Amino acid sequence: MRSLAALLLAFVATACASYPGDITRETLSAQQQLALDNQTLGLSWRQHEDPAAVVVLVHGLNLDPSAMLDVQQLLFDADMDVLSLSLAGHGNALDDEARLLQFNEATFADWQHDIGRAVQSAARRAAVLDRPLYLVGFSLGGLLSADYLVQNPGHGSDPGVGDIDRMVLLAPAISLKWSSYLLYPLQVFPDMYLPSVAPRIYRANDYAPVSAYLALYQGVNRFNELAGQPDGRLALNIPTRVFMQPRDELVSADGVRGFIAEHQLSQWQFIEIEKSGDAADVLNHLIIGPHSLGGDAWQSLSVQILNFLE
Repeated sequence: MRSLAALLLAFVATACASYPGDITRETLSAQQQLALDNQTLGLSWRQHEDPAAVVVLVHGLNLDPSAMLDVQQLLFDADMDVLSLSLAGHGNALDDEARLLQFNEATFADWQHDIGRAVQSAARRAAVLDRPLYLVGFSLGGLLSADYLVQNPGHGSDPGVGDIDRMVLLAPAISLKWSSYLLYPLQVFPDMYLPSVAPRIYRANDYAPVSAYLALYQGVNRFNELAGQPDGRLALNIPTRVFMQPRDELVSADGVRGFIAEHQLSQWQFIEIEKSGDAADVLNHLIIGPHSLGGDAWQSLSVQILNFLE
């Protein structure tokens, strides 16, 4: 317990050493103030004239949406339309200060609203083209994808519009490791910013507010409550593949397996992915491209994803 407390204190001390300045809407340019409330900036389409399917792609917590480009390209090259979603606090249309302010203001409900807009937009195109609709999410994006199903047992507000046909979850944050809750004691300081430990090429913000982690914890807890209800279990049990590195530092592989078994998700399949020797020295949690996974592992994952979706 003492070592955990020391680690937490050291982390906070590091955060305070180069703390970002006070940021308010009034300190932003007029252009950035307008961009903060422009929800269309969070949706980015890549489309075919006659796609095989329509996919909503959702990134992880404090992950730069462009870090999902390898997954996006994989799906697009397989003749699928891809709608990439930038969650509140992550969008590249905002500058560093505006994005960090939006991140601090974001709640789990805001992220639920983001994915709801994306799914409904993609669902309309899928319905017009009479094509299947898929969800592909990494980490927080995986949680939000599964959460969308339990929040919308019919999967769509209109019959036949918004029904999710298949889902791919990459290290979904539906069951966190105990170490992922080390920041929970800081709930009394929701506006504190902590430095990101992710490599620069992956992170959306150099700092992340404590409020963002608290929003994640709240989302995980609420999702698991709803998933335990009969309607939630039924809504979740669609064809799904869950891919994880078994030594993921943030999400519990055993917890995810237990979740699948406990809720009798007969159409979910858990698949372990081991990284190749040429993978970058990054968290095992990152399994979103050849850089983080290694070439051979990425090739294996790509084949399994496409075989499932095609």
